[in-house]
Amino acid sequence: GDRMWSFGVGLFLIRLSPGSLRLVAIYGFSKGASVLLFAAIIGDWIDNTPRLRAARLSLVLQNILVALCAVIVFVVVWYHETLRTLWPDEGALTLFHALIIVVAILGDLASIARSISVERDWIVEICGRDKDLLATMTSRMRAIDLTTAILSPVATGQIVYFIALQYAAVFIAGWNLVSVFIEYFLIWKVYMEVPALKSKMFKTRKDKVDTELLFTDEGIQLDDKSQQEQISQASNKPQEETEKCIKSSINEDNIIKEDNSLEKDACNQCLFKMFKSFILLFRGWKTYMKYDVAFAGLGLACLYMTVIGFDSITVGFAYAQGISESLLGVMMAAGSIFGIAGTFAYPRIQKRIGLERTGLFGLGFEIFSLCFCVASVFAPGSPFDLLYRTRENDSSNIIVVSSVLGIDNTTITSNLTVNVTMPPSHEASDPTSYISIGLFLCGLITARFGLWVADLTITQMFLQAVVETERGIISGIQRSLNQLMDMLKFLMVILAPYPQEFGLLVLISFVFVCLGWIFYARYSYSVRGHLFHFDKLCPDKQNNNIVVETVDENSGNEEINNLPMQTHTT
Repeated sequence: GDRMWSFGVGLFLIRLSPGSLRLVAIYGFSKGASVLLFAAIIGDWIDNTPRLRAARLSLVLQNILVALCAVIVFVVVWYHETLRTLWPDEGALTLFHALIIVVAILGDLASIARSISVERDWIVEICGRDKDLLATMTSRMRAIDLTTAILSPVATGQIVYFIALQYAAVFIAGWNLVSVFIEYFLIWKVYMEVPALKSKMFKTRKDKVDTELLFTDEGIQLDDKSQQEQISQASNKPQEETEKCIKSSINEDNIIKEDNSLEKDACNQCLFKMFKSFILLFRGWKTYMKYDVAFAGLGLACLYMTVIGFDSITVGFAYAQGISESLLGVMMAAGSIFGIAGTFAYPRIQKRIGLERTGLFGLGFEIFSLCFCVASVFAPGSPFDLLYRTRENDSSNIIVVSSVLGIDNTTITSNLTVNVTMPPSHEASDPTSYISIGLFLCGLITARFGLWVADLTITQMFLQAVVETERGIISGIQRSLNQLMDMLKFLMVILAPYPQEFGLLVLISFVFVCLGWIFYARYSYSVRGHLFHFDKLCPDKQNNNIVVETVDENSGNEEINNLPMQTHTT
């Protein structure tokens, strides 16, 4: 149900605002900002809530909110004309659009809570200390997720294309309402069969203080020598004195806890958790940049600043260009298959050419594939027009002048605004117009292979290079960078929402992907001392040089051997 909704929401929003990607971009930007602000609060709530309660509540909320949002979409589509004229300036329609975005974001946050609760916490307790079992369970869950990523868009696309958009929304709502009972029962059954899930360690006051200390200057600039001296002094004390110290420290902690509970306000703690990602990014930047692999992480973040990806933006643009919902679902499934192929090919490529070269190969393959997307901007059938807004203003001026002169402007208005208010119909599209969108989808699908290879490569680099005690802060900074670049992408679409301006966004995205390759190449050069073995590209020349060197050495040896003989004869 979650995968079906993530694909369908792009189709729903583009249908509600035809001719513009602004509503889709507003949803994406708001979703990214909400995740960046509330992800820490959600994680803290899961840490301080019993496992079964957290999993149940997040599951029920997710399915109910998705169903509610789908019902609102059905109402808006069914009563579109009534809502359009209910309030002046389409106020009622705008209000329902905002309601759809808010409810959809709440459903996404509930989905994050369910994912953290079950996929990050439960699976560890189920597998216990068996690392092999944990790897097997993780791979199986990943396989299930990728399978749903293939099947869900195909199923949703067929339903939307062959039935109707509003009935597809009803189907998604019904699916989520029915599946919630099945998922609820399965979660309860797993919880009852695994005793380890019933016992959970909650954060103490000291743990929370230590966590907050990480985001202060004192927490980052801790002196390891002073800590070691304190530990050594405590270990040299007699046992009775250490017990007294422990008792006194407990009393002091209780006093401090009571004082802090009176001094600190719950609102301030909530604000701290909301802006935790920004504080982490600001204060941990020096820690992040001290690693050479940070440049590879910057390259990975640049890959998020692109509209060339299978998200709601791309779905809306392809739909506006006349691609049917059925074909869109098949294209998304094809992209997922290329991504899966990249995951299977990654370990073999890494063993063959090494880890650093694998990243260069993955990013290079992605750039090569995205060249088709760049070519689609200038191909026949492309709606690319940088002067679109000026021409739109000129058309409105023509209508105003015609009305002043008493000319009938009904035909002029319909001819000038048909491409702005409605997406092109499938029947009216010229077959040659599919060249541009065909190149775009071809490059988009094949680029998934290189994208997954590069993503897995950089992830493994961070796991190998980062010290264990700093993995949390480095991972948090990388996630914040990725989210900020993703938000910047949606902001870019909000500023240029029309399909006629989408080509400019494609070119900017291609530049950022190339910038990501440059950042990664900077890291690879710092580690290996070179980017490519150009001498290995010409093996014949290299062999000739070796032969010449051996000949020179042999001739030199002969001269050295002959030198004493000549001296003896003389």
